[in-house]
Amino acid sequence: MAAASIGVLGSAFNPPHNGHADVVAQALAEFDRVLLVPSYRHAFGKNMLPYHWRLQMVAALVDAIADDRVALFDIEKSLAEMQDDPMRPVYTYDVLAETERRFPNAQIAFIVGPDNAATSTWQKFYRGDEIVARWSLWPAEERIPVRSSDIRAQVELGIYPSPAQCPPEVARLLGACLTDSSHK
Repeated sequence: MAAASIGVLGSAFNPPHNGHADVVAQALAEFDRVLLVPSYRHAFGKNMLPYHWRLQMVAALVDAIADDRVALFDIEKSLAEMQDDPMRPVYTYDVLAETERRFPNAQIAFIVGPDNAATSTWQKFYRGDEIVARWSLWPAEERIPVRSSDIRAQVELGIYPSPAQCPPEVARLLGACLTDSSHK
């Protein structure tokens, strides 16, 4: 029996959208399971919506995808809390090493979109060469050009994302997040 294959999709998911869902759909043709890993402390210092809100939005995206092979994999916060330096980001390498520890018999690949697959970006990844040597990269195509930053900007103007941009429950949670005064 062949080892299970797991595709790991790490992202800010700031918010998750139909472009992410399409990447998952592509990956499901290649992997037995796809794990969605929201960034807790982004390696490139990206300003993100509060983690607990992004977790809820990713859970809503997983529900909308409605495939038991897709799961929210909430490991970055625990990885961050184990570090000696509270400001150190959680790197893709750390996520993949922990995934391998939890699924020791699986074949693991990191799913990358066109933005991160570009050599100029991939060279910035912590231990990027080791990631490629130890696991593998699986490049997804961008077939649905939706940007999280565009969605956030339009919601700030009171324009909620359309179902073509993200599932309705993700849009609802995003609106609740942006009106939540506890994080402003």
